[in-house]
Amino acid sequence: MKKKIIKILDCTLRDGGYYNDWKFNNTKVEEYLKKVYLAKIDVVEIGFRFLNSNKNLGKLAITNEKILKNIPTSKNSKLAIMLNTSDLLKIKINDKKLLDNYFVDKKKSKISIIRLATHFRDIFKISGYVKYLNKLGYRVFVNLMQINGISENELIKALKELKRIKSVEVFYFADSFGNMKPEDIKKICKIIKKNWPKNFGIHTHDNCGYALENSLTALKCGAKWADSTIQGMGRGAGNVSTEDLVCELSRAGFKKYDPYPIYSLSQSYFLELKKKYKWGKSIYYHLAAINNIHPTYIQELLVDERYTHDQILNIISSLSQINTSSFNLTTLNEIVNVKVDFKKAWDAKNWCLNKNVMLVGQGKNIKKYETKIYKFIKQKNCKVICLNINKNFKSNLVDYYVASNEARIMVDFKEYRNLKKKIILPLDRVKKIIGKINTKNIKNYGFILNKNKLNVYNKYCELPNSLVIGYAMALCFVGKAKNIYLAGFDGYKDNNPLNREMNQYFNKIKTNLPNLNFISITPTNYLIKKNIID
Repeated sequence: MKKKIIKILDCTLRDGGYYNDWKFNNTKVEEYLKKVYLAKIDVVEIGFRFLNSNKNLGKLAITNEKILKNIPTSKNSKLAIMLNTSDLLKIKINDKKLLDNYFVDKKKSKISIIRLATHFRDIFKISGYVKYLNKLGYRVFVNLMQINGISENELIKALKELKRIKSVEVFYFADSFGNMKPEDIKKICKIIKKNWPKNFGIHTHDNCGYALENSLTALKCGAKWADSTIQGMGRGAGNVSTEDLVCELSRAGFKKYDPYPIYSLSQSYFLELKKKYKWGKSIYYHLAAINNIHPTYIQELLVDERYTHDQILNIISSLSQINTSSFNLTTLNEIVNVKVDFKKAWDAKNWCLNKNVMLVGQGKNIKKYETKIYKFIKQKNCKVICLNINKNFKSNLVDYYVASNEARIMVDFKEYRNLKKKIILPLDRVKKIIGKINTKNIKNYGFILNKNKLNVYNKYCELPNSLVIGYAMALCFVGKAKNIYLAGFDGYKDNNPLNREMNQYFNKIKTNLPNLNFISITPTNYLIKKNIID
């Protein structure tokens, strides 16, 4: 990359604003600008210009000329803003008076570049607006969002349209969900180079951990521009970090940028913000990415301390079943606030009164002690409850299958559709997942996730997580089982944190569900009663 012309656009204050509503500390903004200017970053995107401004948003969401008046500039770097095309299209192109309220002649502005964030469907509506901005003297870049959501033919059509407009200087493509791999980037770059005669750039997100690699791949494949942010601050899992990008370019022999002001910047104010808002790669963003779930859903869940790990995973499972490529707060609220119709729920009171119950887990000891377990079931005349689908246990011996974790149900739902056995599960929470299942086979016992409670009622329970063992124990408690025998609950090694967590959970069950007599009949590392069968 030594001989190539490469340009970095740092969009920290724009993309990062999704976390703090663009309410950046004024002094810190000045420090940020001073250091990115010293680093000779080519373009600094100072913020959004939302045309329908929200009073609750910070000034860098608006970036009108009044706000820009106090923004320092530099010979080293140009300033840019971003517009959402969806906002712009609300103004009729012939309404020049209204447009002039938002934009002044370039000679009167500190802004050099205006970027239009655009979905494919809007590419064919922007021609007049691009020409208007260009006539005012601005350089116009077009950012095509969610590029992996369109076909190759659609991309070619979009490029042909932008080529026809002529006034677009740079075409950007955005990996909005952060789920693209380097081979995807190579393919797209090849299409762009074939159908677009001007410079192009890339905007990456780090949901799956490929942001840096994808940016470098695009630059190697002909891209001239790359977006980045300090500490990767940006929507969802964030972007490729400016410090990583500059570091790798320096290592490759590209000496244009001074990396040390960037390194210093990344370890101060923006590090504090990262600790506060917790962006960055995680399993939640990864799962969202591979299921084309808009990252704002995850962002909203992570900033709300009400949700446990299990709850977030379950919500992601539900979101994956519907179209959530665009964020909709109403959709999130509908999934989070599941309405449980207790009137229609199964009354589990005394359902296993004075009966011995066998709970079958997933441990390897199920296979090892197979014959002895089957003999024990007959001997004690046990009602057999299988926790989730278990292919290592004979289904003809199972009386009920029990499931409560939405993520696990999603994995097993095809199996449930074919089962002729009774299934106990919280139907209201999972009906979107299991779809067309024979509800005649289902006992609908509800549960509410509440990390601070463990309560059992006739028609539902409140549990701190969605672990099926807690749900099954609740059923045994309300059903007034005589004895509960556990098979296949092997546990983990003593130093494994999962083992400690499960022991804590078993203790909580003992405390909250008194007189619940449960004992393991196969070897276990859990700190529970055991009486290993001979």
